[in-house]
Amino acid sequence: MKPFLLALALGAAAPTPASAFAAAPVAAPVADTDIQRLVALLAPDEAVTRLAGKAFDTGMDRQIAANPERKAAYAADPAMRQAVGGQLRAQFASALVAALPSLRAEIEGILRTALTPAEVTDMLAFFGSPTGQKVRAEAYERMGSAPGQSPQEMQQAAIAAVMAKMTAEDYPALMAFAGSTASQKMGTVNPRISAASQAWADRLIAANLPKLKALEDKLAADYRARKGGK
Repeated sequence: MKPFLLALALGAAAPTPASAFAAAPVAAPVADTDIQRLVALLAPDEAVTRLAGKAFDTGMDRQIAANPERKAAYAADPAMRQAVGGQLRAQFASALVAALPSLRAEIEGILRTALTPAEVTDMLAFFGSPTGQKVRAEAYERMGSAPGQSPQEMQQAAIAAVMAKMTAEDYPALMAFAGSTASQKMGTVNPRISAASQAWADRLIAANLPKLKALEDKLAADYRARKGGK
């Protein structure tokens, strides 16, 4: 029973990728301040930026591995990988932070139409509690530690990790939230948020990839020039 409750809570804390989503019932309007507080709890800037940075590093490593010329160049000089990758990562992070308000607005719109004021209150209460903070932190930690895993694998790993950290004091809050309509409704809302997030990420990458590739070439050339001049 306890792992099942954690699955419900983790599902609300960390929406999983989905290619399509079902329509959610329209609910009464919710005060913008409550919705914004909820989005800030579920997708804090620091956690999203850290997660995106890890994903960027993984993506860059895969691109290098797929390009024999780049792979050989970086293998011959690992310090260049760190120098170039670090600056590219910072550039990508800047673009992400600038675009993050648009993602928040999309998530706010989904939650505003899907949740009732009482359900928003329930989610704020749980995810703002010490137990909810444990769940959120572990969800993001698991998402960042194994980007190649499927959503189901990440959730199972997160459940196991959170179970090890739960105490007797955590279960009343966990059980109360798992029995709420807010937790149950997230099964419908999460795919909508995931689809919107994926589309947002695709647009962000499409807009910045050409610039990042050009910047990588320049940074690598500058690095070689500096090293050759020593």
